[in-house]
Amino acid sequence: MHPFQVEFDGLRLRGWRRPGDGPRVLAVHGWLDNANTYLPLADYLPGVDLLSVDLPGHGRSDHLPHPGTYHFIDTVYWLVKLLEHWGPAHLIGHSLGGGLSSIAGAVVPELTRGIILLDALGPITSPEAEAPQLFRRSLEAEKKTFQRRYYPTYEEAMQRLQHPVLAERSLMSDAHGFYFSYDPRVRAISRIRISEPQIRAYLQALQCKVQVQIYSQGILNQFPLQDRLQCLQHGQLVELQGGHHLHLDQPELVAAHVRGALYG
Repeated sequence: MHPFQVEFDGLRLRGWRRPGDGPRVLAVHGWLDNANTYLPLADYLPGVDLLSVDLPGHGRSDHLPHPGTYHFIDTVYWLVKLLEHWGPAHLIGHSLGGGLSSIAGAVVPELTRGIILLDALGPITSPEAEAPQLFRRSLEAEKKTFQRRYYPTYEEAMQRLQHPVLAERSLMSDAHGFYFSYDPRVRAISRIRISEPQIRAYLQALQCKVQVQIYSQGILNQFPLQDRLQCLQHGQLVELQGGHHLHLDQPELVAAHVRGALYG
């Protein structure tokens, strides 16, 4: 693995890169995770030209200056910039990264060779009638000071993680104790969410093949999955047994289907 860094608009995004002769893949992690989330999977994807990045405010990438926000639709911008810099490529996205990939692939189809979604298909939504209350909740939350949370011991901090491999990139310490490197503002409430009809319009605009992996104990069951699947021109559903971070828990199983999408 080689360290990767690129700068857009004064913001440095970091990650790691493994060159290969196979398909070029841009891997996007989930909320509060980091580029290391794809290290176990990479072991079972030999030859793939893989780039895994820390989204802004995550891992070792820069934090946004005030008054920048990490709202979903704002973060799509950075993924599009990465595709413009490093693409054309296949996208692999887990959770939040899958939602971002679903939208970015529709925005720049000419740079998107294919999409593989791990327990994701578009972002979360909320009823349109709740839009004013959502905006107000977001503004009220932004009036509060987002402070970094410290843990007195390494062991207590590790209990907050889904997998130890993530700690290698995000768990840090100083005189106050142990903390995670993500920007506390990442937890801010979005001011506005894309509506369900808008999400379906983005999904209908995807021109490439889209593999959707749904996990029996994951979060995708909470989405209107069948309605969204019907929007895909070239969709494939893969149902697997496991939890939301199955790519960390059983990377060989997940990678077998990823290879099928990349080389099929």
